[in-house]
Amino acid sequence: MSDSDPPPTTRQALSAPPAPPAPPAAAPETDGTAEPARPPRLTGLAWLWAGLGLALVILAGGWVGWLLLVRPAEKAAGGLRRAAAGALEAITGERVSLSSNTVTLQKSDISELNVVQRKTQTMTKIETSVLGSKATLILRGDFVVKAGFDLTQPLSVTVNETTGEVHADFPPARITSVEMKHYDVYFSDNGLINKITPEHTGLATQQMLAQARLDAEKSDIKEEAERQLRTRLKDLLGREAKRLTVGETQLLP
Repeated sequence: MSDSDPPPTTRQALSAPPAPPAPPAAAPETDGTAEPARPPRLTGLAWLWAGLGLALVILAGGWVGWLLLVRPAEKAAGGLRRAAAGALEAITGERVSLSSNTVTLQKSDISELNVVQRKTQTMTKIETSVLGSKATLILRGDFVVKAGFDLTQPLSVTVNETTGEVHADFPPARITSVEMKHYDVYFSDNGLINKITPEHTGLATQQMLAQARLDAEKSDIKEEAERQLRTRLKDLLGREAKRLTVGETQLLP
């Protein structure tokens, strides 16, 4: 072996073939089921927007519910209250106040509500006698009698929003006025001594007025006033109220 020859160990290293590459690492065994992808986690800002969206949905649902359910009921109840107030104003000709579910009249200078008026006639006779001398006077008078209600007494209309009931309380009807429009001397006869004087005529007219009022009290004019009031209320509230009573009288249904 010459000096230029490499040592045997070096020759073997040079002449040996290169080592094969290492095989790839085996994949871990699985059961054949793919692992589901995990959803991305929401950040704080995303949670904030989600909460705002949910709040908007809740608010929108509440508004729609109020619009479809609550508002029609309130509107119907309010319509009944307004109808009751309008009816009382139309009947009395006075302004009204609405407190809760009760309608009352505001303070006014008008103290009476005239509903019915009638024309009547009354006659009266005056006789005087002095020493057997008799004077006679007979008068006939034309009167206008009015009946209605005293507005200074308690008067109200109460509305039940739940049941649709309306109850009106009015004071009893009364004779509001008896006015003499004209009178005639139906018969007059002076005595030999005593004569018919203006005092006799004045006394006769006072008697006629008292008789006209008495006749009015005995007539059915007050009942007629109450009937007209009930009819008027029924006409004004018949389409709005499910049940209508005036005092103890039920008008609807």
